Amino acid sequence: MAIYLGSTLISSNPTGTGALYLGSLNICDAYLENTQVFDNCNQPNTSVVLTVVNAIQPTTGTNLVGDLDGATKSGQPGTSFTAFNTSVFLDQYYSFNPGSPTFSGEVGGTFPATGSITRTTTVGGSTSYSPPPSTGTYTLVETGSVSGVTFGVAPSTAPQNGTIGSSTYSWVITATLASGYVVGTSITVNGSIVLYQGVTGPTSSSITLSGPISQTTANIPASYSGSASPPSYSYGFSMINNVSNSTASQSVSNLSGASVTGTSGNTITIGGPAGSTWDMNASATPSSGYEWSGGTQPASANQTVSGTMPANNYSGTTITLTGTTALTTAEVLMLGPYNYKTDACSASGNPSTYYFIGSEGAPASGEEIFSSSDLTGEISNGWWYNDDQGDVLYYSGSVSSVESC
Repeated sequence: MAIYLGSTLISSNPTGTGALYLGSLNICDAYLENTQVFDNCNQPNTSVVLTVVNAIQPTTGTNLVGDLDGATKSGQPGTSFTAFNTSVFLDQYYSFNPGSPTFSGEVGGTFPATGSITRTTTVGGSTSYSPPPSTGTYTLVETGSVSGVTFGVAPSTAPQNGTIGSSTYSWVITATLASGYVVGTSITVNGSIVLYQGVTGPTSSSITLSGPISQTTANIPASYSGSASPPSYSYGFSMINNVSNSTASQSVSNLSGASVTGTSGNTITIGGPAGSTWDMNASATPSSGYEWSGGTQPASANQTVSGTMPANNYSGTTITLTGTTALTTAEVLMLGPYNYKTDACSASGNPSTYYFIGSEGAPASGEEIFSSSDLTGEISNGWWYNDDQGDVLYYSGSVSSVESC
């Protein structure tokens, strides 16, 4: 049911155009018994959502203000809303070119019957950047390093000054690979390759960092990266054994950064970078039937020398072993059940102590007998041995008559 004032519909919200009042009170609805004859009550609000597009070229230096992307207006369906209002201001030294800026899509309208709708505002135009003439200071900032590579800067690492807007900065970076070093991962400056993988030093290559001076201060990065392996050198460890009646051995231990690369005769070859270290040992041992003169091994017959790889193609050292050995001695004393110190005697019949080389028991026929423990003073005139069964003369391998000491 509807109510008219003349031909004007004043009910049926949201399309009605009128309202009923009782004094100053707005009548929302009315009924005739159980029948609603007037309905002008509020409905759920609907909305309008703004989308903003910044099309100014370039966008650098521009700042949008006012109603921005996502701004929303709400109201009763069918009622009107005013246009969104978006503005733009510029950073210092920027200005709009003629005809700029422009705004499109900023219009009002009415809220939809249900839900929401979208309105789009596009800001267009172009700008120019015109800073006043002034001085800019640009500083080179170096980071990173590579073993075996030296990075040089020309003219120097000192800051460079120039007029903003009309001057440029320029640094030449030179990467120099040391002699013998090999590039593993390419050497780069700010990601640009200056020395490629596999290159062997000495060699160098340069790259230029340059650009306009456009502001009062700036740091220009020079980031160095990559890898290079140091050269590998050889070192020979040789041994000379001047100890008679002995055998000798040599070894390398405690290697740090180096390794044994080969052996030949009495020479051990070590390979590695300069500065690698190790210990070298050479030691002599008396041959069978011999012992150290004096009873102990001399230091000259057991030497340990520490080595360090020099930065050249080949170096080496020689360890010379020296010392004196003698035949193993056995005093003719308590061999078997007899005390030869008292039972042995010389051809003159004087009791004495004698020495010989041989197995346990009495000296065998033909063995050499000595008067000194260092096996000197050979007894060549014959000698006697008392075996408690008679004295037997041993002389030049033969047995003679029995005599008493």
